[in-house]
Amino acid sequence: MVSWYNTNAGRVSARQTGHEVTMNTTNPLHYGDRQRPSSDAGDISTSFSDVLRTAINRVNDLEVDSQNLSQQMITEPESVDIHSVMIAAQKAEIALSFTRAVRDEAVRAFRELMNLR
Repeated sequence: MVSWYNTNAGRVSARQTGHEVTMNTTNPLHYGDRQRPSSDAGDISTSFSDVLRTAINRVNDLEVDSQNLSQQMITEPESVDIHSVMIAAQKAEIALSFTRAVRDEAVRAFRELMNLR
């Protein structure tokens, strides 16, 4: 049996049997054989589709805000600042171009996976 200290993980021991090495840690932060505690309250895990849907809805909201401010600038020029209109338009443009880039990469990755045979 070989033992040594690792200052970040506590005491670590290794046992070698043939070509297999078993590592045992004695750091209380490591769970070992026990399962991690599960939290039933406030489960924050979401699916990929939920995350994607939320992101697309945010991009859509930016586009709608930009269009509303642009229309308000045309109909009531004194009620809105030109800087706010331009900032909203740029935010919407950047969000849409980023969304396009993500979509293009996802399609490229899908095609690449489909070509693997």
